[in-house]
Amino acid sequence: MRRARDPVMRLGLRLRGAVHLALTLAVCAAVGLTPQTAQAEETRMSVDEARSAAAGALMAGQAELALVLAEGVLLGAPGDTQALMMKSRALRELGRPQEASQAARQAFGQSDDERSRFFAALLMAQARSTGGQPGVAQLWLRRAAQIAPDDQLRAAAVRDFRHVRRQTPWRLSLDMSVEPSDNLNGAPKTNSFTFGGLPFVNPSAVPLSGERFVFGADYLRRVPLGETRRLNLGASVEMQRVRFSSEARDKVAGLRNGDYRQDALALSLGYEARGADGTWLGKSQLSVSRHWLAGTPYADAARLDLSYGRMLMPGLTGVARFAYETEQRLDAGLRDNQTREMGVTLTRRFGKAALGLDVQVADTASESRLVARESARAAISYGLGKPVRGMLPRLTLAWEVTDYDQAPASFWLTPRRDEELSVSLNVLLPELDYYGFAPEIGVSFRDRSSNYTIYETRGTDLRLGLKSVF
Repeated sequence: MRRARDPVMRLGLRLRGAVHLALTLAVCAAVGLTPQTAQAEETRMSVDEARSAAAGALMAGQAELALVLAEGVLLGAPGDTQALMMKSRALRELGRPQEASQAARQAFGQSDDERSRFFAALLMAQARSTGGQPGVAQLWLRRAAQIAPDDQLRAAAVRDFRHVRRQTPWRLSLDMSVEPSDNLNGAPKTNSFTFGGLPFVNPSAVPLSGERFVFGADYLRRVPLGETRRLNLGASVEMQRVRFSSEARDKVAGLRNGDYRQDALALSLGYEARGADGTWLGKSQLSVSRHWLAGTPYADAARLDLSYGRMLMPGLTGVARFAYETEQRLDAGLRDNQTREMGVTLTRRFGKAALGLDVQVADTASESRLVARESARAAISYGLGKPVRGMLPRLTLAWEVTDYDQAPASFWLTPRRDEELSVSLNVLLPELDYYGFAPEIGVSFRDRSSNYTIYETRGTDLRLGLKSVF
C-alpha cells in the first residue's frame, strides 16, 4: 500500500513544477521558440540556475532575456533581492525607467544587508537619472554613499554622484548657518567722543551679543552653447535673522530682533567660455538684486562681473577680474553710489593643499560723505587637502585700508581713514558627514581702527554650518 504524501510536500512540488514551467515558457518566448518546437529541447531550471542565467544574460547585453528570467525567479521566490535588482537593470536597459525604479525601490526595501541595500540604491539612482530626474538620482547616490559597506564602494557612489551632477543642467546650493557673535550690530569700541572740548555719548552704540541665523539658496540653470561655451541663468535668495541675548536687551531698552532683519533677492545672466585644452576660463555675469532691512526695501543694485582665469604653470593658476556696480538707495537718495572693482587672485597647489593670494582695489563714487571712498584689500589663505585628525582647516588673513573722500561730518576737516585686520579659521569635519554633508566650524576676528574713534570696532564671530564634501 502506497503511503500518502504530506500536503506541504505536495504543495512544494507543485510550486516547483510551476516555476519550471514558467521559466521554460519565458526562455522560449525570449529566444523566439514555440512550446511545441521546444518540447524536444525543453530546458528545466531551478531558481538558483535561473538567477545565474539572468545575470549572464545581463552581462551579454540580452536585457529582454534577463527580464523574463528574473520574473521567473520572482514567481518561485517572491521578494528575491537579486532578482529584483536584475529586473530593475533589465527594465532600465529596455527603456522603461519608471518600472525600473519600482523594482529597485522594492529591492531596497527587501534587502536585509548593507551591501544589497547599497546596490539597490545605486540602481534606483540609475533609473531616476535615465528617467530624467537627476536631482532625485543625486539624493539616492548620497544615500548609497551613506550606507556603503566599505570605502571602495563609497568612492564609487561619490564618483557616480559627481558624474550625474556634471550632467545635470541645473544646480541647487543651500547654505544654512548659526553665527554667535559678541557684536551683532557692529558697534564701535567706544560710544563716546569729544568735540570742541565737550564729551558726547551715544547710549545705544554699544556692542550687542546674540546669534545670527543665515539661510541662503542659489539656483543655477546651465544652457550649453557648444562644447566649450554655455549660458548660466541664476536666482538666489538670502535671509538673515538675529536673536539678541538677555544681556544685550538689558543694555538697550526697546531692542527688537526684527529691526536687524536682512533679506536679499537676486537674478543673474551669465556667459562662460573655456579653452578646448582646459587651460583658461572666461566668465561674464550681469545681475540685479533687491535688499530689504527690517522688512522695508532698502536698496536696488545692478552689477556686471568679468573674469578671466588661466593656468600660468603646472600647479599655479591666476584669475583677473573687474566689476562695476550701481546701487540705488531707497532709504536715502543722497547715498546712491557706483563702485568699480579690480582684483587678481593667485592659487598655488601643493598636492591637494592650496595657498592663495588675493588683491583687490575699489573706488566708490557718491554724493554722500559717508559713502564715497577708495579701498585696497589683500588676503592670504591656506587650506589643507587631507584631514589631520579628522579636521580639514583653512586659515585666512586679510588687511584692508579704506580712505573716504571727506570727513564724516561738515564740522570735521580731516577725511576719514580706516584700517581693518581680519583673521578667520574654518574647520571642516569630513569624517562626521551625513549623506555627504559635514559640519563646519568657523571663527573670525576683526579689528578696525580709524582716525575717528566712533568708527573703531572689534568683534569675534563663531559660525556653525554644513558643507557638502562631495
